[in-house]
Amino acid sequence: MNAPTPEKSLRTRQMTETTVFQSGNSQAIRIPKEFQFHTKRVEIRREGRDIVLRPLFMTAAEALLDLPPLSDEEAQALDQAMASLDDLPPLDEPFDLAPTTSKPSKPARSKK
Repeated sequence: MNAPTPEKSLRTRQMTETTVFQSGNSQAIRIPKEFQFHTKRVEIRREGRDIVLRPLFMTAAEALLDLPPLSDEEAQALDQAMASLDDLPPLDEPFDLAPTTSKPSKPARSKK
């Protein structure tokens, strides 16, 4: 779904003409094939007189929602695999991303 943009298209400024039309209460444009997005959402912003569209890539949560549901057999296998993991913090407790190893502190130098 999120195919990388070919490097060649990033280097060249293509321009083509397209049509603007009404879609319900919104104005829409036809995006030619060479400009198609490979994502479900885009960001739109105005830069002076220009309107710029940029792909918004899928978050991990959205990617998971796009997956088909697990069968009962697959869900049971996943539950068994996850039960053997004990290094995961509980979801309802804060998780500290700081490293747990600490360096010994140096003794303070006295001023003379």
